[in-house]
Parts: sequence; structure tokens; C-alpha cells
Amino acid sequence: MDKSPGSRSVPFILVSMFVLISILLGACQPLAASSPALPPTSSSLPATLVSPTATPTTAPSPTLTTIPLTLWIDPILPLDFVKKINIPEGMRSTSSKTDANLFLTAGDPPRNGTLLGETWLTYALVAPFFTVQDDLTMADLRSLVRGYQPENLSVTIDTLLLRDQDNALVTHLFNMTASAIPPKSKIDHVIDGFFRPEVETKEGAWAILPFELLAPQWKVISVDGKSPLDDDFTPEATPLTQRITLSSKLADLNLKEDQLAGLLPAPNRDRAQLTSLIMTGVTAMTRDTAFVMSTEGALFPGTEIRDFMRAADLTHISNEVSFYKDCPFPDPDYTGYIFCSDPAYIDLLADLGADVIELTGNHNNDVRALYKVDSVPFTLDLYRKYGMQWYAGGVNIADAKKPLLIENNGNKLAFIGCNSYGPYMAWATEDSSGAAPCEDFGWISDEVTRLRSQGYLPIVTFQYQEDYFVTAQSTAIRDFRRVADAGAVIVNGSQSHVAKAMEFWNHTFIDYGLGNLFFDQPEYYITYDGIIQKHFFYQGRHISTQLLTITLEETAKPRLMTPEERQKFLNDIFEASRLLKE
Repeated sequence: MDKSPGSRSVPFILVSMFVLISILLGACQPLAASSPALPPTSSSLPATLVSPTATPTTAPSPTLTTIPLTLWIDPILPLDFVKKINIPEGMRSTSSKTDANLFLTAGDPPRNGTLLGETWLTYALVAPFFTVQDDLTMADLRSLVRGYQPENLSVTIDTLLLRDQDNALVTHLFNMTASAIPPKSKIDHVIDGFFRPEVETKEGAWAILPFELLAPQWKVISVDGKSPLDDDFTPEATPLTQRITLSSKLADLNLKEDQLAGLLPAPNRDRAQLTSLIMTGVTAMTRDTAFVMSTEGALFPGTEIRDFMRAADLTHISNEVSFYKDCPFPDPDYTGYIFCSDPAYIDLLADLGADVIELTGNHNNDVRALYKVDSVPFTLDLYRKYGMQWYAGGVNIADAKKPLLIENNGNKLAFIGCNSYGPYMAWATEDSSGAAPCEDFGWISDEVTRLRSQGYLPIVTFQYQEDYFVTAQSTAIRDFRRVADAGAVIVNGSQSHVAKAMEFWNHTFIDYGLGNLFFDQPEYYITYDGIIQKHFFYQGRHISTQLLTITLEETAKPRLMTPEERQKFLNDIFEASRLLKE
């Protein structure tokens, strides 16, 4: 082999030139757009640089800038409301309105803000329960709050009570600022929402309360004819009700529905948690009342009161007379005391929306005494047919003593009652129908305590000894208060043909007599006037009582009193009520 340099150079140069020409020619060839590049062979590039399964690497997407959410809460909102606000994670609150992009505002949203939702805070103007005044104009209320007495207004406000935390918002509703309350203002404050007992019944001491803090000892006063207790309540049309808005200045706010809900607490007046109950006095569709019904139609007596009776969630009727298929045509001149009612008359109760029938009356067994027929089972079947429930009477004593339990809108009510006066034939026994006897009031007191321990609000009604005086009997005071002490929230004397005195015994509302609803007693003019109670329950509490005052016309048809009639009537009732404290 020739080892000289020239012996190897020619083949090496030729090979090198061939490789170079191949590379140059390949570089000059255009790539087909549709043809994928062939993977390089292992001999062309190091294996550590390219993997057969590698995918092209793309540039990372830019991260979107997230604007921090900051919430401004109007400082005039009460602390109770603010504590219910649930601020989502990643959001913070700020005291600086200029630094915020979310706004929780008392009133309309800020200019250029996008409304996200709204809620309402409802307040009520209240006075001591034994106040005759029913309504004030907003203009007169503003004047009274500012310390000025309108010349045309007889009512006075010596002190207007507010909670400290409600001060700013309520004065805002009066077009005042908390820092600019006139020196003559009647506004006073109560710490922590507890109202001093000594002013609850003091004439001239009024208050403005959040709806959920109402109590029966306070009478709700309408403002401009509107009240949060109205059947047709709408917050936007009711004075002393504040709109709360949630808004944002951000064009695209990505908040979930539950986050929005957390930022907007529920309104403090929720109709779904409110129960209204109508309670009435004596109904006896017999004698002249029955005669009018037979000639004018069974629905005639309810003409004037039908609408507000039907508007209540629950309507109570104390019907003292049983229905009897062979009840004779009524005699308007009949003066006796053995009664029955035509079954057709139940249409009146149905038309009024009756839900609860009280059977403490002393005439439900009259048919048995006169005709030797027990009409109570027939009467109960009739109630059942019309969807009405009953209590305080039944086919035997066990049935009669059984409480009626009703739950409405989350409020648990228990109706229970008894007949104390008799006569003996009116009482149920182990094997005969009639009313529950009160006996010594021990069993009913024990039952009330048991029901209260189970979360029920006991409502107790009595058939007590009748008289024709506005004042309460001393024995009635003793027995009614005993049941109140056991835990009843309402105690009524259903028997009374005369409207009587009433009181608050501790926190129990006691009415010693409601008077007549449907019953003629032409010999006693005082029996023509009566009371229909409307009670309100909210979130498991008795919060308010309204007194609807009626007078009987044509011996059958009650109507609402005129303002003048009502003022005189209530003055008499309230005067008799004050005697209970002496």
C-alpha cells in the first residue's frame, strides 16, 4: 500500500465533493407544503437533541390581569344588616368609596353603576298598644320628630325611640342626617335593641323598629295609609322602607349567583315567614240573624267584612250553634234560647274563608235537648266537607280536649279551649258530644305548658260566664292570667256578647271579650259593637295585634266603624283596660 499523502487525497477529495454537491442540491429544492418533513436518521443528528415523539412547542398565553374586587358598604346601614353580609373569598371591603368597584348602598346605585341586585329593610312606626291613633302622614311624622307640633294634630310624641344602629338610616328616611338632628328632636336611643318596659305603655313614647323586632305591646301606626302589616304590602310604596342596592362599575363582573346572594342579605320582612290570623267573637246563626239570612241570602251578613276576613292566612270563627237538617224556618220574634242552624248557612262561613272553628259554645247541644238528636257528628262532618278544622269540642271529652295544631309559613300555632260556665248539658263526656269543660283549669294549663315546650304558640279561648259590662270579672282575670302564666301567647273570651277590657299580662295578650260577630240581641244596644282581632306571627313569634272594630246593622250584618265611632269605642275599651292595672 502506498503510504504517501498523494495516494489518499484523490478518493477523499472526490467523496467530499460529492457530499457537498448533494447538500447544495438538496438545499435548493423547494419543500412541498403538503408533505411532512421526514424524520432525520440517527446518523444525521445526535439522539439527545431530537426525540421521535417530540411535538412542537408553542409560546405560553399571556395571563389575563384580574382586577381585585373591593366592596364599599354604606356606613348608614345598621350593624345587624352588615353582619349578615357574606364577603366571598378573594374580595375585600373598603371604607373608601373611591377605591371600591362594588357598592352596597342605601338607595339607588351610584351614577354610572350597573345594578346587580337589591334587597329591602322595612321599619315600622309604633306606639303603645292602647293608642287610639291609627295613622300619621309622613309630613306630620317628620315635624313631630323634629320637635314641632302640627296645629291640626292632637297626638303628641314625647320621645321617639330608636336603636343606636338604626339612627343613621332612619334619620336618612326623614331627610335628616345623624349629625344634624335638630336640638328639639324627640329622638332617644335604646341600647342593644332592648326597649325599656316602663316606656312600652307610656303615653307619648313611640318607637321606630325593624320589622322583625315588632312586639304585641306596640301598636303599628300606618304612615300615609301604609303599613308593613298590610295584606297588599309592597316595599317600594311603603314609607319607612329602605331600598338597598348592590352595584358595580366593572363592565364584566364574574360573580356566581351564591356570591351575589351572600352580598345581599334577605329582606327583614319575608312574606313566606309571616302568618296572619283573624279571631272573632260570638257567631249564632239563629233567630233574627237567621231570618235575615233566609230572606236576603246566606252570604248577606258577610258583605261588609268579606274581603279582609278572606285576606288572612287563617280565619277563626267561634260558632256556638250546631247545624241540623230539620231545623225549622227561623222566627224573628222568637225569644227563647234553644237554637239550631240550617246547614245552608255554612256557606257564610265558607265565603268568609273560615279555617278554624271554635266549639266552646253552650248551644251546640241544644238540638239534642230539644229534638233528642245528637247533631254534633253531623255538624263536624259538614265542617270536614268544607275543609274547616275545629277544636274545644267533639264527639267525646277526649276529642274535645285535643288541641288543633296548625303550621303556617313556619309558624307553629296550637288552638285549645274550654267551656267553664256550662250548662252541664253543653259539656262533652266520655261517651257523649259537647264542649271541653274547663274543670279547675288545671288540665288546660298543663297542656299549654306542654305545647309551648314543643315549639307551639298556644292560643287559648274560653266560654266564660256572660255579663253585659265592659269591665272584666275578677274570676275571669284570675283564670285567664293562670293560662297566660302557663305559656299562652293569646287568651280570648269568646263567649262575651260585649267587647271587654284587654291587657298584656307579662307578654301575653288577653282579651276578656270580643263581643258578637253574627248574632242578634236587640234588647241590648251594647251588643251591637264588637272586635275582630288580627294577629301576626313572624319567625315563630307573636309580633303584633290589630283591632278591627265593627258594629252590627240589620241585626245580621257587621260593618267597620267610622273613625268617629271607632275613637269613642276604643276610648271606652281602653279606659276599662287601664282599670286592670289598678
